[in-house]
Amino acid sequence: MHLKQRPYSCELCGMAFATKGNKDAHLVGHLNEKHHKCPRCGKRFSRQKSLRYHLEAYDAIRGIDCPKCNRSFTNLRKLKQHHLRKHADPSKRRFQCIFCAKTFATRAEVESHLRGHVKENPFVCNSCDNSYSQSPDLKIHMKRVHSS
Repeated sequence: MHLKQRPYSCELCGMAFATKGNKDAHLVGHLNEKHHKCPRCGKRFSRQKSLRYHLEAYDAIRGIDCPKCNRSFTNLRKLKQHHLRKHADPSKRRFQCIFCAKTFATRAEVESHLRGHVKENPFVCNSCDNSYSQSPDLKIHMKRVHSS
């Protein structure tokens, strides 16, 4: 697995993207433009993907319990992801770190993990020179240091 180059940074939150198109799609969320409307309830979303997840929730079977812990999920896909992350034999996880051999259920998880090994910090603060390997860390920094 190779780390992706992410030369396009969001000017508002610092999140980095591999393509300009991905960055532009992300920016729509900041602009609060909600062009995607749910045909059932009228709720609006800035991203098509968010509307799709919202619609899946209507069709989901409610209350699918994990047989190994007390967590409950709205659909089988989420239960399967949870099982792979928390309960499955590590050999069932498809993505492996090239540095420490730890395994992960998704490509995004292993990429996030790899940034820690190579000290890559794609989430850059626009107000100072701090950078972070994880988006939530940048958000915490923004609230603690730069919020009024």
